[in-house]
Amino acid sequence: MVKEINARPIRILIAEDHPVVADGIVAILAKAKDMVVVGQARGGAEAIELFKQHQPDIVLLDLRMPVVDGIGVARWIKRSGSKARTIILTIIRSEIDVSQAMQAGANAYLLKDAAPDEILRTIRRVHWEKDRIPGEGAGDLAPNMNSADLKPVEMDILALLVQGHDNRTIGSKLGIRTEAVKYRLKGLFSKLGVRKRAAAARRAIERGILGLG
Repeated sequence: MVKEINARPIRILIAEDHPVVADGIVAILAKAKDMVVVGQARGGAEAIELFKQHQPDIVLLDLRMPVVDGIGVARWIKRSGSKARTIILTIIRSEIDVSQAMQAGANAYLLKDAAPDEILRTIRRVHWEKDRIPGEGAGDLAPNMNSADLKPVEMDILALLVQGHDNRTIGSKLGIRTEAVKYRLKGLFSKLGVRKRAAAARRAIERGILGLG
């Protein structure tokens, strides 16, 4: 990564409606000599007003905010013609949410529990290299996988699996044989790119397939 010598600090606006998370990010950024927080917003509408006032280089956007969410703010920034870069902050890695954020113009996303070094590295990379990066762990996301790729019975089985039911119970609830459940699970595991039940449940939640995230 090439960095300009004696360049001014990266000016960052934080839009996060959870004070604890916001304070934690501010504390992390305060230790970076090449970054400065120019504003903090508790919602999307306030983020847009502070953006107009401070014209930051980077905007860290909570995905879920009242009135205007992070995707809405990212879309507004893109349409404004600003060269500012946006990074989405999220609790859970959902393929649907990430895809929508990128389509809205976001340049990257970070999980809220990302390590401090990962947060700083992503900000610098987005600012200096001017590229679009998915964020930590994004390689676990299959690009086109969503609920539309699953048959209704597969969705039903997956929902019961996430609830912790065994094959016999799933079969009983759906009125199908246990052997049929096992057969369907093999297909589900293949589509989700996993080999075990726990991994399938976790992947379904991460991708927002069941709308649990």
